[in-house]
Amino acid sequence: MDQGVAAVAAGIAGLLGAGIGGLATAYGARIGAQKTIEAARTQVDRQATAEHLHWVREQRRQAYSAIMEAHLAVSVAADDCHTQLMDGSALSDDDVSNIERQLMNLATAAARANLWGPDDIVNKAEELIRVEGEAIGVTIAWSIAVEIGDQNAIQAVRQGFAETRSPELQRAFVTAVKQELAAPAPPGDIHG
Repeated sequence: MDQGVAAVAAGIAGLLGAGIGGLATAYGARIGAQKTIEAARTQVDRQATAEHLHWVREQRRQAYSAIMEAHLAVSVAADDCHTQLMDGSALSDDDVSNIERQLMNLATAAARANLWGPDDIVNKAEELIRVEGEAIGVTIAWSIAVEIGDQNAIQAVRQGFAETRSPELQRAFVTAVKQELAAPAPPGDIHG
């Protein structure tokens, strides 16, 4: 074989080797790029899930805080009314309107919790509303008894009022909220 033919053969072999090597490199780069894209998508999905769960937790915290603030406002208004009634003075229409408005604010705040759950906390909030509603009904009855001066009715209503007060409900609600907000949410869980 003459040197020229050998050189051409070597050149062709080199070109074929370079072409095959180039194809293998391109194929490897393509697979690497696909794996990088998949890893990036997975990371973005996980980050989006984590951010969504954080957002939901923040919405819950705000809803639960609104319930506790509204419940405090109902309690303060009720305590003011009870002090007045204990002093023997009937409630004015403004006093009654205020305490009823505070109860409505509590119900409105609790309705927000229905969006965020979980059911245990929603049920405890609804129980707070029910008990406070009963206490307000008794308070109004107490005011009417004071206004008409019926001592027997005053005694009966005072007893009924004592039975409606339940600080345990507020504590149970706060405990449930603390547990909910402190617990890590399972991946993908927005409903607790």
